[in-house]
Amino acid sequence: MTRFWTMPTKVISISAACLIVLVMSLLQATTAGADEKSAGTTLGPATALELTSGDKTAIRVHVEEERLAWGDLPQHRVYSTGYVHIGKALSALLQGESFVEEKEALQQQLLEARDRIISGLERVQERMDTLSPDDPAYQEVGQEGQALLQEREQFMQQANAAHAMLAAEHVERAYRELIDAVNVVADRMQIDVVERFIPTDDSFEIPPGPQALNAAMLQIRLRALLRYPESSDITDEVLEELGLE
Repeated sequence: MTRFWTMPTKVISISAACLIVLVMSLLQATTAGADEKSAGTTLGPATALELTSGDKTAIRVHVEEERLAWGDLPQHRVYSTGYVHIGKALSALLQGESFVEEKEALQQQLLEARDRIISGLERVQERMDTLSPDDPAYQEVGQEGQALLQEREQFMQQANAAHAMLAAEHVERAYRELIDAVNVVADRMQIDVVERFIPTDDSFEIPPGPQALNAAMLQIRLRALLRYPESSDITDEVLEELGLE
């Protein structure tokens, strides 16, 4: 004859971390090995589990959109997390063929503009060498030289701005490619939240000079994670998705 046992209800007090451990223990199958004889007992299925704290405030733990939840809001759910060293990925992306070709094309345009100005200054200098200060054309040629010098100064400012603008565009484009790859990997690995991080084992990048201490402190501030499971680092998977080593 089959006997049925009922478990008495108890008032329990439990922390959030212990709550998750307890619920997962109750709702998931526990298996000691592949042999069916050694398999543990599976509890459920159950729609929800209601827990009561010391002040008798009930918490209803259930599954919402395939995630463990303890309330109705999206913030009241357990989300899986992964981490990506985006600096490593971005550096590799920016060395890509398309980025290098665009930088070289801009550099070629700027060199041609610079050479044109330099050639103009050389011609002015050659004309100045053939004229005396009393010659009526001397002042006119000098003014032309001054105009070219001003053009050279403006060109240098414009060249720096063009380099900075192209670099910014490249960084944003590489970032978008990185995010696309992160989304693909996260969907495949069923990861809800992916955060950027710098591995704690990476050496500090500190330039020599009086700003070395500030640079070291910055490296520390950039390392938001002090300890994390190595399996949470999905940088290699993202690099592979991007076709990078």
